[in-house]
Amino acid sequence: MAYKLGSFSDDLHSQFEPAAQIAAAEGLDGVAIRNVGGRNIVDLPPEEVRRIGKYAREVGLEVASLGTQYGRGFYLDDADAQRHAESILAAAIGRAEILDTPNLRAFALWLPGQDDLSEWAHRPALEQSIDRLVQRLAPSIAMAERAGMTLMFELEGASFVGRVAEARYLFQALDSPAVALCWDVCNGWWSGENPLDGLAALQGLRTVDVQTKDVPALAGDASKASFGRAVVGSGDVPYDVIIPALIDSGYEGYFTVERVYHPQKPEDHPQLQQDTISDIHNLKRIAAATTQKEKND
Repeated sequence: MAYKLGSFSDDLHSQFEPAAQIAAAEGLDGVAIRNVGGRNIVDLPPEEVRRIGKYAREVGLEVASLGTQYGRGFYLDDADAQRHAESILAAAIGRAEILDTPNLRAFALWLPGQDDLSEWAHRPALEQSIDRLVQRLAPSIAMAERAGMTLMFELEGASFVGRVAEARYLFQALDSPAVALCWDVCNGWWSGENPLDGLAALQGLRTVDVQTKDVPALAGDASKASFGRAVVGSGDVPYDVIIPALIDSGYEGYFTVERVYHPQKPEDHPQLQQDTISDIHNLKRIAAATTQKEKND
């Protein structure tokens, strides 16, 4: 079984050790680490990061990726924001080396006025900005290449890459082994890309993580995503098609459950924690059914 299953630790518990205990008990392969104790992983001191890594190994989990904030607030013509993003990346590389993970979640620069989900489907003319995008990202790409790290660009409608097709266009321009896609399927749909169109666009594109948020379709228009939430497999993102298709294609990355509860603490809201666990159960069920079918065939 080449693919792996994971969850964001802070969607299980705001502290790492209890989150890792739940993840291990649920049979996950690893955890993505975004926030621990209310602080982003790149802001934690090295001694705390070492403690986190030691505990992950003790319970049999690998660190799948680091959920850095690289790219948020990094606007195309803002040199100060570029320097700040590069400082985030430098810190992230140091933490990733301690935790033995190459995958650093990033965003492909920020779009003014598009933070609200209702704006995400309004896509930029990427071809008009591609040269400046490449120029702004070039030092970070070089930094990642030197360190042997992967900038795992997540689809985000508030960034220049909200759709798989946009990621492909950017990656072709960057032409670097240090970039890969984090396909947040729901984010792509919110950005106006039908999930099955995203799956088709994914073919041949280096992808290391697939995030499995689920949502109902918009009432009255099944082609559009609502902004509600659903347990994986109970909404209208066709994970029963997407996950088997990726597994059948030989996908070797992570399927990662994500809920984005921060700054809420799942341990203080039992339903939040239970929803994440239900996501894990359904993700495992869909993946296991595909694997069993392959064995039977």
